[in-house]
Amino acid sequence: MTTNFEIIEKSIDDVRIIKVQGELDALVAPKLKEKIAKQIEMDVTKFIIDFEELVHINSLAMGILRGKLRIVRELGGDIKLVALNDHIKTIFEMIGLDELFEIYSTEQEALNSFK
Repeated sequence: MTTNFEIIEKSIDDVRIIKVQGELDALVAPKLKEKIAKQIEMDVTKFIIDFEELVHINSLAMGILRGKLRIVRELGGDIKLVALNDHIKTIFEMIGLDELFEIYSTEQEALNSFK
């Protein structure tokens, strides 16, 4: 089974920006977990996850994000979310993740919040 998924990464100053495209499901969520874990190992603790082109997210992926959020906050960092479409935002609100994560409309707003 193939899935439509891609991760594009870049850094601006000390913030790692991860753009997630396609479907973030049980098959590919571990790839996102691994990418974040590798960055944490390299002392990166500030993340922006850009969901502008995300069309689906499952509970495993949300659990991974919640777990990584706890880890980076313990290290003095944070994970901020950007550009959730209405469907994804509703899912986050239904399970209360909108209260855990800071959610921004644009990448620039999220970057500014780190300053």
